[in-house]
Amino acid sequence: MKTALRQAWDWLAIKPHQRQGLRALQLCLGLMLLFRASTEGRFAAYLWGPQGLGEGSSKDFLSAPVARLADGIYTLDWGPAALVTLMGAAAISLVFGWSTRLATAVALLSSLFLAARLPELGDGGDNVARLVLTYMLFALPAHKAPRRGSLEVWLHNIAILAIGLQVCVLYLTSGFLKATGDKWSNGTALYLVSQVEWFSHPSMRQLFHNPYLTTAASYTTLFYQLWFPIAVLTRLRLPFLAFGLFLHLGIAGFMGLICFSLAMMGLELFLLTDEEYARAARWKERLGQALRARFRASVPTTEES
Repeated sequence: MKTALRQAWDWLAIKPHQRQGLRALQLCLGLMLLFRASTEGRFAAYLWGPQGLGEGSSKDFLSAPVARLADGIYTLDWGPAALVTLMGAAAISLVFGWSTRLATAVALLSSLFLAARLPELGDGGDNVARLVLTYMLFALPAHKAPRRGSLEVWLHNIAILAIGLQVCVLYLTSGFLKATGDKWSNGTALYLVSQVEWFSHPSMRQLFHNPYLTTAASYTTLFYQLWFPIAVLTRLRLPFLAFGLFLHLGIAGFMGLICFSLAMMGLELFLLTDEEYARAARWKERLGQALRARFRASVPTTEES
């Protein structure tokens, strides 16, 4: 027991973890927010402006007196466009790793204001992103080398644990909710989803006419989500994470849920350890050397030609 407690203490206190995974998460969330800014920015006034569709208030996350002042941004013709611009600028900073803590705060605040004004616009990925961005406020900025055992290291590692736990809770909750529904337990859920024009690509509607594929895909998704919190603690972790990446690529391609998929792919990549990223980099370098050597061997020298 003492040894386990000591190991947990050392893990939290000595050095920051998941630095590469956090960078991958920042990249994916940045791309997600940049996609939103680029596709929704031209309609900012229509969506969030004083005469727009949105009627919500920032009182959902601010106290009433502060919210009354903050809501003035929605009454200005240029206010929503300014919020989208700030979100886009923060997204670019996250993608390139510039001032990531400030970029995280700006991305979180701007997305909170936009979501509060028109909550119906999100696709699920926005809720996940806002939770994760909140935890990321306590993570170390990209490329910063902190003093071992400092408070910054503690806060970073606690944020890392919070993000990891959030992923597990998200999958487990989703899996249990699916398991209690008739459509998932009888294997027809993905067929029904694929026939909804709003949420599916035409090729998906034809593909899921196959009952064997529909049943297998429905049960596989259900199994993946229910077992995810356990699998990530076992040797099955890497296959599960790889499957998750392909799953969310499929959701982006067939269902058009780009923001949700980018957020979830970022969380999958986040769970890879720094050691695994280092091994992948070494494997990539060896592969590159082998390909270069083979290319040089295949090109005739001057004497040979």
